Amino acid sequence: MIEYAYYNSNKIDFPLNENIIMINDPEKVKENIMISNSRKLKAQSYAPEIDFYIKNTQDNIADKIKNVEILYSIRGIKMDYATDFTKDKDIGNKLLIVGQKEQILQIEPFFSDDEFDLYFATSESVNDIEGTIGELIVKLTRNGKTTSLAVDQMIWFDAKKIAFKQNGVFDPNINGIDEVVKKIKSNIDSFFYKKSIKYNPDICQYKDRTTQDGKDICGDCANICPTNAIIKIDEKKELGFTGEDCEGCGGCVSVCPSGALDLSSTPREYIYEASKLIKGKIILIVPDVLQLENISVKLPKNVFPFIVGGRKFLHEAHFLTLFQHSGHQVVFWTDFVSKGTESALDMVNEIGRRKFNKNLILVAKTPEELKEKLNKVEKIEGSEYSINEIGLKKREIFAARLSRLIGEDDLGVYENENEYIHYGKVLINETDCTLCLSCVSVCNVGALTAHPEDNTLRFNASVCTDCGYCEMICPEKCMSVVKDKFELKKDSFKQIIMAKDELFKCVECGKEFAPKKAVMKIAQMMAPRFEGNEAKIRTLYCCENCKVKVMFEAENKNKRILNDK
Repeated sequence: MIEYAYYNSNKIDFPLNENIIMINDPEKVKENIMISNSRKLKAQSYAPEIDFYIKNTQDNIADKIKNVEILYSIRGIKMDYATDFTKDKDIGNKLLIVGQKEQILQIEPFFSDDEFDLYFATSESVNDIEGTIGELIVKLTRNGKTTSLAVDQMIWFDAKKIAFKQNGVFDPNINGIDEVVKKIKSNIDSFFYKKSIKYNPDICQYKDRTTQDGKDICGDCANICPTNAIIKIDEKKELGFTGEDCEGCGGCVSVCPSGALDLSSTPREYIYEASKLIKGKIILIVPDVLQLENISVKLPKNVFPFIVGGRKFLHEAHFLTLFQHSGHQVVFWTDFVSKGTESALDMVNEIGRRKFNKNLILVAKTPEELKEKLNKVEKIEGSEYSINEIGLKKREIFAARLSRLIGEDDLGVYENENEYIHYGKVLINETDCTLCLSCVSVCNVGALTAHPEDNTLRFNASVCTDCGYCEMICPEKCMSVVKDKFELKKDSFKQIIMAKDELFKCVECGKEFAPKKAVMKIAQMMAPRFEGNEAKIRTLYCCENCKVKVMFEAENKNKRILNDK
C-alpha cells in the first residue's frame, strides 16, 4: 500500500516530503494507493486541491513542501472520519413509460421483452409517486378509478415536478433518450448509492414530540430537503431516510437546530481535527463540487485550501471552529449559499462586526470575488482559540467558542431575524414550580438540567434552541419561553438557577425522598379524597418504602380489631 502518491505530470520545481511517493508512470504502479493528486493513479481518494495549491500559491518553497504534506494529511483525516459508505441495491426489471403515444413508440424499441416488463401510461393519469428506485409506487387514475402500480424505474416524457423527488424517474427531454436508456439498463446491473447523512435520534427535535395543537416542534430538515431523502412520518413522529434519493447536498445539516444531523463525508470531527493542522493560516473553504482542476486564481501567501463536502451543510459551529483555529478572517468560496448556511453566516458575521468591526467569514461566489476577498483578509488579533470538541453537541461547540469570542464584553442582544437559528430564554415562576423535572426530561440539548447536589433546576441560554417543548410539557404551567432574543454577554453562557427546593423527610424513617413543594402539593390534592383514613393520609408524607409499611400496619391493625370483636 502506498499511502501518499504524487503523479508528477507537471514536473514540479520543488521536492516533496519523503513520505510522498513521486510517480511518473502510472502503468508501472502495482500497489494500491490511498491518496493521490491525479485520477490517473486510481487511488482510494482523489485530492485535486494538491495541484490547485501547487499551481496557484505564492508561498515560498519551504512552506510549499510543508503545506503539500498537510494537504495529504487532511485528506487522510477526511477518509478516517467519513462514513459515506457505498451501498449496492438490486433493481428489478419493471419499467413504466409515461408519455404521449408517439413518444412511447419512440423509446419502446430500446427495451426488449426479454429484458424488461413494460407498462405504459399517459402523463395525465399520473397522480403521485412514492418510494424510490427499485420500489416505486405510482398512483394512476384511469376511467375514474385510482390504482397503484409497483415498478422499479420510470421514464416520463415532459415529467411533472413530482417526478424528481425520488431516484429512478427519468425524463428523456432533459437527459436525452440515449442517456436515459443507458442509465436504466446500467441500474439493473448495479445501482450504487451512498449513505450521506448521519442521524442521532436522541437529540432530534422532531422525533416523538407530539404537540397539543398538532404543529411540529421541528422538521426543518424534511421541509428543506429537495428530494424524498428525508420525510416526516407524522403518525409516528419519526423521520424516514432514503439514502437512494439523497443528493448529499447537506442542506438538512445546516438547518438542524440541535446537531442531530451531520454530513457523512465531512462530519464535525473532521472539520475540527483537520483545522488543527492549519492553525494560523488563512483558510479558504472550498466545496468539493467545484472543479478545481479547471480553475486558476492566485493564492496569496499563507492561504490554505480547505476541502469540504456538499456546499449547503456548513453551520455556525463549523465557521467559528475554522475562524478560531485560523485567527484570520475565513474565505468561503462557493457558487451557492443555502438558507441554513446563510443564517449561520448572518449570525457569525453580525457578532464579528459587534466585536471586531469586521465580518469573520468572507463569501466569494466568482473567481473575481475570490481574488478580491483573498487580498482583503485580515488577521484578528487574540481570536485564536482551541477546545476539545470531540463528544460535544453542535450547540455546545458553538456556545463554548462564542463565549470565548465575547469574553468580558457585552455585545447587546442578538434578535433572531433569520429562519433557522433560534435561541430562547426560559422564565419560571419558582413559587409554582414543584421540581417535577418534566422539562428536564424533554430537553435533549441540555439547556435545562437537574442538580441533585443542591436540589436546583438550572438553565443555560446558550444551548437553548427555542423549541418550546418544555413550556408545553410543564404540568404546573409555570414556565414560559421568551423567543429569539439572545444576550451576547458572559452570563448567558452560565447555568442559572431557576428553581430550588429543600427535600422532604419521610415522616416514618426520616429519609429525604422528594422536593418539599411537590410532596405538599400532592398531599393538598389527595388528602380530601382520603378523609377519614389516617393511614392513607400519612402515606402522602412517606417515602416509597414506608408507604407500603404504613398501609400493611394499618391493615393488620384493622384485622386485630375485627378479631377482638
